[in-house]
Amino acid sequence: MNKIFRSILFSFAISICLKGNNLIITNITRSGSNNDLITFNVSWENSWYVQGLPSNHDAIWVFIKFRECNTSGQWNHALLSTNMLDHSLSAGLAFAQPITTVDRWGNPGSHNTGAMIRRSNYGTGNIVNETVTLRVVGSTSGVPFNASTNYDIKVFGIEMVYIPEGPFYVGDGQSTYALFTPGTNPRAPYRVTSEASQTIATGLNGYPCTLPATFPKGYSSFYIMKYEITQGQYVDFLNTIDPAHAISRSYIYNGNMYNIQLTGGTYTTTQPNRAMIYLSFVDLLSYLDWAALRPITEMEYEKACRGPKDFVMGEYAWGTTSFIEAINFSGTTSGQEVCNNVGANLHFYGTSYNCSGGMFGSSNSGPVEVGVFARDNTTSREGTGAGYYGAMELSGNVWEMCIQVNVNNNNPNTSSSYMGIWGDGMLNNAGSYNVTSWPTVEWFCYKGGSWTSHQDRCRVSDRNDIGYGSSYYNSRYNNSSGRGSR
Repeated sequence: MNKIFRSILFSFAISICLKGNNLIITNITRSGSNNDLITFNVSWENSWYVQGLPSNHDAIWVFIKFRECNTSGQWNHALLSTNMLDHSLSAGLAFAQPITTVDRWGNPGSHNTGAMIRRSNYGTGNIVNETVTLRVVGSTSGVPFNASTNYDIKVFGIEMVYIPEGPFYVGDGQSTYALFTPGTNPRAPYRVTSEASQTIATGLNGYPCTLPATFPKGYSSFYIMKYEITQGQYVDFLNTIDPAHAISRSYIYNGNMYNIQLTGGTYTTTQPNRAMIYLSFVDLLSYLDWAALRPITEMEYEKACRGPKDFVMGEYAWGTTSFIEAINFSGTTSGQEVCNNVGANLHFYGTSYNCSGGMFGSSNSGPVEVGVFARDNTTSREGTGAGYYGAMELSGNVWEMCIQVNVNNNNPNTSSSYMGIWGDGMLNNAGSYNVTSWPTVEWFCYKGGSWTSHQDRCRVSDRNDIGYGSSYYNSRYNNSSGRGSR
């Protein structure tokens, strides 16, 4: 599982775009009486759909971008038919959710922006060359998908993990500024038992904050990206938005195991499978809007780590307080990086900033490739550094920017107005996210620690890095990143 495969296919102005760990999309064709069917093969490794604990599955979020051939015009985000009979999957696959126009609250809109696809039957193993056919009915920008027009078509896939509905704890009674149950001393972790309005203490001077029913608390089911955003995924984003906007959303630099360059109008990276860094909060939200995903809240982050299990004081994403530092690596090809420290599960500032071997050379610093701790002979959470449901690198590697529960520290009792609405695949005229209910001045927080962090910052419930307001929205750091949900 520590091997990442990546390839590009150009055929008849149709291209493959695969991102994440082990996901490959090939053989893309366009057909149908109205030329509106997009067919492709999909493969990914170590898929699961289990009845026993953790009672969940992995999946891929698939979406399509198109533009007229031989032009430098705007890429459009495809809308898919909501009639599930218009689509087809081969026997090994199933739709994890129906494709619908309504948002997570049932409000109408253009939310038929992609398909969530999982393995069809209970079990585990590789998905190999299964066939997907999706019917395109238009685009979120209103540009039609004409039968007689030749298009450049790109199919993107992002690996996801299903987080089932259910109660869980936030806070651990120990970590810095951890969320807790109002009125308790010592501060007791708070048990989330519904998505209804409820009051939680923020952990900063014990201010109670009443969260409305619309704020995503993590009780309801959701999908979360299996891995942190990669440099390859972000390059795809830059290459399919307005070039003028891409300039403001990009950071051209080679260092800290990061390399994104602009040559001849095309963004490239030599390390597509390495976790993305130098992301600002606006960059993160814009990428998630483009992918028709949404940012996660700090409570959803803790649910993805801890699951339904009881809290452990000072725990990391794998549910214990112990860890093994990642220091030595091998592998000089992107996607083939291997950590040589037996049982390593945490990349942080321990012995040193620096790692060595393989792509790190004699001594270098920066994030590791996504999924690097998932070894073929290790299935335990602690052994792979996985969260309860199978999301990777939730502790360490890069900071995860999340929606903070309260608006800001000047109004600590006021809840965030975030409602968890999905992105629509488009950016605004300034090249930024355009979802009206997403934060524009509210504070955000960093969760999970990073390769530059002390071990305590990597704890599930640590909130030392909260309270980043609008003056930080465009700040880029060599350890900041994130992931999205749906």
